[in-house]
Amino acid sequence: MQKTALPVKKALKPRRCKSCGNSFQPISSMSKACSVPCALDLVRQANARKEARAKREERAATRVAKEKLKTRREWIAEAQVVVNKVARLRDILAGHGCISCDIKLNPRFGGAFDAGHFRSVGSAPHLRFFLPNLALQCKKCNRDRGGMHSDFRKGLINRSGLERVEQIEAMQGTAKWSVEYLQRLKKAMSQA
Repeated sequence: MQKTALPVKKALKPRRCKSCGNSFQPISSMSKACSVPCALDLVRQANARKEARAKREERAATRVAKEKLKTRREWIAEAQVVVNKVARLRDILAGHGCISCDIKLNPRFGGAFDAGHFRSVGSAPHLRFFLPNLALQCKKCNRDRGGMHSDFRKGLINRSGLERVEQIEAMQGTAKWSVEYLQRLKKAMSQA
């Protein structure tokens, strides 16, 4: 009977500890830490990463659940905020002031401007998101002075022309938007 020689164990190359960064001689090819405290530290770090990932996933799931619970009215309000912002930025970038009193934006005081509706949302809800119906208007004119409709009309005629104003005044319709449409509108206007 012939005896077989046992394979000679090959020495592993030194490695850097994943925890402290010191060089060490590994016991096995799976060794990542130089000592027990470093190994425990690696386990704590891995657990912290898992907890953080689980919290992120939970927040994302909660956000999706909240989105599903929103009413149509809430979606309309959110879309209106974004559309108003686009209308204000459009007029500010064009160098326009308030459509009613022509006061210019003063960055020193925070530029208190709204997006005023020529035909109000109450009288023409179908024009709520119609950008030609919206214009930059100072808060004083929009809120305190009731929109200053006659001055708003004059300013709109100067900017868009009489034909466009008459077209807006003649527009009739209903205001029935689906939640999907409001979501798309909000997304599209947010990217603009």
